[in-house]
Amino acid sequence: NNNNNSSNKINLEIHPGKYTLFDRQQMWTGAACDENDVAGRVIARVIGHYEDRNSIMVDAGATALTKEQTPQGEVFAVAGHPELECYKMTQEVSLIRHRREVAFPFKGFPLDSVVNLLPNHSCLAAACFDKYFVVDEGEHQTLSENSEVVETW
Repeated sequence: NNNNNSSNKINLEIHPGKYTLFDRQQMWTGAACDENDVAGRVIARVIGHYEDRNSIMVDAGATALTKEQTPQGEVFAVAGHPELECYKMTQEVSLIRHRREVAFPFKGFPLDSVVNLLPNHSCLAAACFDKYFVVDEGEHQTLSENSEVVETW
């Protein structure tokens, strides 16, 4: 709001898409306090276990999340699992491992289970999809025929 009668001029920059969804960039800047404030998420399915590489593969890659980075690094975060990181991403898939060289908790990520991924930039990630599922808090991993779908674009 610039008020010509005031000696203080305020420059305000607003990103409405970011405000409604938040993302890892907003977590870094402090606009979103933590991952619980991030509404825009990508739900991915575990499609591979690689015990020899101590990692899992999920079915979300650059065309679901983009490869844009943030100041804190990496291309996304696994919600609820700060100990995990994406170490490789292709167009269609991402490989996730433990940050330290310890055994990956495969039992916690069975094949065909879903994981919530926090995108670095929600506007870019949202542009990768033509439909969004609206779910209530606590139901973020449950999608069914009754889930509300919002058409976009």
